[in-house]
Amino acid sequence: MGEVYEAYDTSKNRVVALKMLNRELATDPTFVQRFRRESHAMASVQEPHVIPVHDWGEVDGVLYIDMRLVKGVDLKERLQQYGRLTPVEAVQVVEQIAFALDAAHEIGLVHRDVKPANILLTGNLFAYLVDFGIAHSATDPQLTSAGSAVGSMAYMAPERFESVPMAPSVDTYALTCVLYECLVGRVPFPVNSLAGAIGSHQMAPAPRPSAADSTLATFDAVVERGMAKRPDQRYATPVDLARAARAALIQAERSTPATVSGPRIEITGPQTPPNRSDELPSPPTTRGSAVVPADSQPPPTRDSAAFSPDAHSPPTRASGALSPDSRSPATRDSAALSRDSQSPPTIRGSVAYPGEPHATRRVTGPQSAGPQSTRRVTGPQPTGAYRAAGHEPTVLRASPSVGGPGQGSGYTHPSAPIPIPPQRNSATPLLAGALGSLIVLAAVGIGVWFMMNADDRRNVAVPPPPASGVVDPTVIETGSQTGYTTAPATTTVPPLQSSVSGADGRGFLTAGPRCNDNDAAMSIARTTRSRVVICHTGDQRYYYKGVRASDGAGIELDDPVPNGDGAYTVTNPTDGTQYQLNASGLTIIKAGSVLASEPVIEFAHR
Repeated sequence: MGEVYEAYDTSKNRVVALKMLNRELATDPTFVQRFRRESHAMASVQEPHVIPVHDWGEVDGVLYIDMRLVKGVDLKERLQQYGRLTPVEAVQVVEQIAFALDAAHEIGLVHRDVKPANILLTGNLFAYLVDFGIAHSATDPQLTSAGSAVGSMAYMAPERFESVPMAPSVDTYALTCVLYECLVGRVPFPVNSLAGAIGSHQMAPAPRPSAADSTLATFDAVVERGMAKRPDQRYATPVDLARAARAALIQAERSTPATVSGPRIEITGPQTPPNRSDELPSPPTTRGSAVVPADSQPPPTRDSAAFSPDAHSPPTRASGALSPDSRSPATRDSAALSRDSQSPPTIRGSVAYPGEPHATRRVTGPQSAGPQSTRRVTGPQPTGAYRAAGHEPTVLRASPSVGGPGQGSGYTHPSAPIPIPPQRNSATPLLAGALGSLIVLAAVGIGVWFMMNADDRRNVAVPPPPASGVVDPTVIETGSQTGYTTAPATTTVPPLQSSVSGADGRGFLTAGPRCNDNDAAMSIARTTRSRVVICHTGDQRYYYKGVRASDGAGIELDDPVPNGDGAYTVTNPTDGTQYQLNASGLTIIKAGSVLASEPVIEFAHR
């Protein structure tokens, strides 16, 4: 009926959306009447989800409507580009349009053309209901017959095809069709003819979302009632439909088991006991260096997650493929093996085991045939012993060397322990003497300190222990004396993610709600009808504050439960009413019934 342009208002110095009636329709009294009625209808509906109208009029015979410019896409384009919405998104959109329709119905307007093409979405899924061009008013009956068959067939209630007065229930029926399309991704009755569309709406049963997706079973009853053939069997208002959809969403979320995924470690490969034939003797030369056969297979590199248990079995894997470099030096592994694994852990790097200077270990890889060559691996001498949880390292004990210390069976791989030659002289007397000297020095130092601070101790005030938490010492200078007291530790809260207009880190600056002094707002939300903050106290507790925008009525509740991503649930202990706040909206539930469902306009959380 008209075209919309982005225009610049020179008198108000702002960019606006300008809707103009097509010139070829300007001579048709019916379209002129509808266009004028749209301007009056949009201007009369004061609701956040109806685009505000700045002005309307006629210039050079062309009718226009000057309204706010909203950048976004319509729901029809969104569904065509990205497919169906998630249940949370679908309910969020339907709730917002339901409030817009409810506001129109309160002043006697019936939209009559609710469809995805007339729902405009911004980037954060804020929805606007547009195109009131064929809106019907009970006080303007002269256009009923002319506009009774106008609308989109896929969303028209059965009574729309009959000569009966239009009631708000036709918008409820159409909004239910939109809900179904958002959930499933197609219109309720996908037919290609006008006769097929009329027959389906009048006689075919309402489609079930669960037929397309079993997880949507809770929405079956909602769609069935919202698309009832008789108007008196549908929901009384669009808001009632939205509340039922929100309740179905909550029921679906509760019935879906939560799955926590984590890393899975799979240990495969046969386990074979150590075989002395696996030992490859290679006498070491000096501490910190070793000569090993170049053809021996080194253990996997840092990126692998498991090792081969012996030279005759395939490599062990732990949720990843192995690609070790046969020439790379061994490094310490950072992956942990499962406790129930039968395979003993293998240590990357040289590790010395106390009391086992001549222990040898087997090579954890197949031995290549070919000429023997040697290469030198150098590195600092590590100390300590490796002990995994419940496992002993893979070490084969060898007989004492014939040639004396340093000439026996050496380690055969860079990851084997380096032999430590035994000391001829015991270090016990030296250690005992050093320890005794330290004890004497410590005793002398303590005595001197007590004598120097004898007077200061008389002026030290001992504070009472803190009620809870950990305290940091604070030094307070008092003249020539220094007194020590303690100050409670402050809790550092992360910054807010996103922002809400008219609010700071403690809540709303004017008209509330706002957290108490020294308390931080963990979540801040502005809904279509309320303002809410979740506050965090210094003793690690939370409290909920909400204010109703219409009359300023407020409520404060203790101990809301965090649900993640800024979502909280709090229960009123007096009557059991539950308040559920998340990024999508504020839902108020009592005795299993949804009392209110308010979409969120702005949301920020820590």
